[in-house]
Amino acid sequence: MSSKTVWMVSGNKGGVGKSLFCLALASAFEASGLQYAVFDGDGRTGDVFGIFNRKCPARQGDFRSLRPESHLCSLDREYETLLKSLLAGSPHLIVNTPDGADAVLKKWFDVTLAHTEASNINFRFIYLMSDRPDGLDMLPQLAQSFQFLYPVRNLHFGNERLFSVFNQRFMDGFKIVLDFPALRGEEVRMLFDLQTYPAEILKLKSKGKKAYAIPAVARARIHAWQNKVNELVWGMVDNTDMPNLEFGKW
Repeated sequence: MSSKTVWMVSGNKGGVGKSLFCLALASAFEASGLQYAVFDGDGRTGDVFGIFNRKCPARQGDFRSLRPESHLCSLDREYETLLKSLLAGSPHLIVNTPDGADAVLKKWFDVTLAHTEASNINFRFIYLMSDRPDGLDMLPQLAQSFQFLYPVRNLHFGNERLFSVFNQRFMDGFKIVLDFPALRGEEVRMLFDLQTYPAEILKLKSKGKKAYAIPAVARARIHAWQNKVNELVWGMVDNTDMPNLEFGKW
């Protein structure tokens, strides 16, 4: 398989932690000395692009600008050209998507998958979840298209037992279900307010301007949290040839 990977980060609704997952994912690569690029397709906020702009190859767009009923158009070709460009110098490309996986966004998911398959590039679909059932009915449809789809329970919303709808109706359809560790709300806000991400914080010199805004105890918690995320990420990286589906479970 190719050593290049596209990481498509989506979720069942808004506010599930997609932006934070993108930051954590990039930090895992940074800690291992791997180059990465970022495409932020969430034209509403663009917070991921704001953090990574001028720190790595990063571009911004709006996935909501193309309707699902439209025919293959120039926007598709422009997007594929952009993907090719970002992957040319980086083995990992993180793609942030707008809130909620739906028919509009599936158009973009499909275009991305088609490009990766044609170019022999790995594709990992990250599906972040809150403890609410909104949008979960999309999971079986997505699983039919994306063999390497990883449901991720964001433990910010509570322990795994609170994800009852997913656990009872959908979990048995996947070989691997991941749990995204929780980070304190004030520390999440700190990352976005300072437009930084964990790998940057952990490398800041004590006299740096941003370092003064980050208490030592917060740095320690972020470091411990990132270590847990690293284990989660490398588990997906190592699972190169085994699709994450248990067919016929839905």
